Amino acid sequence: LEEGAVFFDVGTSYGQESAFAASPHRKGVQVFGFDCSPYQSHFCALNKSLNDGRFRFVFAAIGEKSGELISITANSDTHIPALHKKNVPYEYEVMTLALDDFARTNNVKPTHIKIDVDGAQFDVLKGAKSILASSSIRDVFIEIDRVNLTIIDYMIALGFRVDWTVEKEHNVDVMFTKEPEAAPVV
Repeated sequence: LEEGAVFFDVGTSYGQESAFAASPHRKGVQVFGFDCSPYQSHFCALNKSLNDGRFRFVFAAIGEKSGELISITANSDTHIPALHKKNVPYEYEVMTLALDDFARTNNVKPTHIKIDVDGAQFDVLKGAKSILASSSIRDVFIEIDRVNLTIIDYMIALGFRVDWTVEKEHNVDVMFTKEPEAAPVV
């Protein structure tokens, strides 16, 4: 990440990419991690603290609109057998946040975005229309579930090109890049 970069890590999980992106050798880089899983968020907040608070962590479900209360169904399988019974489903509610609203409210212009949200990719992208149309955005990495592969055409229509892909069993990792002069009018 270049000096002055602003990185949005959507679906940050434990915060490993956020912590790495905000490492001390990267001068002048702002990093924002977003996640809505209580278990992973605990460790993300811990990673933030262990890394001298070099990135900002926001507990929210990133989506198309801000301020909606949504229910998320999860599973207790934390891969720690002695902790509790395995595979106990549970549900919780969390507020949604659109990236456009967050960027506007916090006066930041992301240059790089990573999206790993297991099926909610289109909602994240719809809530980032202004960001994706801006000249500040350089690249967007998305782990795309195979049922959402039309995202590739959507991103190309917005002026991005596919830099590389990695095919996996259940999804495809895609790096989209946009040159500053390619910003489409939306």
